[in-house]
Amino acid sequence: MIRITCWSPQGVIQNNVSLEECQQTLLQPEHLTWVDIYNAERMESERVLREIFGFHPLAIADALEETHIPKIDNWEDYVCLVMRAVNPEMEADFIPEEIDIFLGSNYIVTYHQDECFAIDKIWKLTQREKWLQERGPSQILYYLLDETADAFILITDKLEIKINDIEDHLFDHPDPSLLEDIFSLKRDLLNIRQIVIPQREILDKLARGDYQILGKDSNIYFHDVYDHYIRLYEIIENLRDLTNSTLEIFLSVVNNRMNGIMKTLTVITTLFMPISFLAGFFGMNFFKPVLALDHWTSSPVFPIVLAAMIIFPFSMLFYMFKKGWMK
Repeated sequence: MIRITCWSPQGVIQNNVSLEECQQTLLQPEHLTWVDIYNAERMESERVLREIFGFHPLAIADALEETHIPKIDNWEDYVCLVMRAVNPEMEADFIPEEIDIFLGSNYIVTYHQDECFAIDKIWKLTQREKWLQERGPSQILYYLLDETADAFILITDKLEIKINDIEDHLFDHPDPSLLEDIFSLKRDLLNIRQIVIPQREILDKLARGDYQILGKDSNIYFHDVYDHYIRLYEIIENLRDLTNSTLEIFLSVVNNRMNGIMKTLTVITTLFMPISFLAGFFGMNFFKPVLALDHWTSSPVFPIVLAAMIIFPFSMLFYMFKKGWMK
């Protein structure tokens, strides 16, 4: 799908613009055009990027292949960015999505495989910005980058809540499934950190005003987003430390619980040790019976003792499972 919106110098917004009309609008520097490409065929996307905008083949290849970490390239007439975004409304493990952005003097092109929460939100927002043309495409880029930063912050807030929930259950129910949740949190935080660090570097370059195509006053807005990424990085580092502390607490609770179980088993073994010694010593065939206790070796006693020998181990095993000692 390809959707196109144009802003005229008079503040008129034109939606559902065709590719032919878009090509004509690009020739008018006073107009602003936003082309969003997603769920489109590779051949069609490549044709639009090559024929209508004339992007370099290497830049097009970077956009069509989702194998790159966040980066920014300067192609003089336009700037190409590779960013990562997440949907803050996801409850399960987050899946970052790549967004490729081409930004020129009077246009911005976004390319992504599936629907993107951040782009959809900013697309609706810009429909109310009638005078967006005066601010240029860098303003749309600012909206997009700011939304991606806010989405990551919301994700980290959810991860912090999960860590707090795990800590609440640690002392009452140190279930082994909590260990899997802790490692899942560590993996999510590591993935976010690997995305945030290069995107923070991109925002640093944008905030310094290294790219003339973005305009003179745009660095102020990008510096604001850069501050968000600095705060986001600090949050991630704090959550990583908190997760490591939670893991240490879990292992400590499990070890203390195991020590309590071993203490109980040691007490039981100590109590029965003298009895086991006496039963083993006098059960040896070295002594002749001096009392008439033949009824103890009669046929009814043998099955009773045999049944007791079978039942007692299973009863103790059931007790251990019920107490949770076998987990």
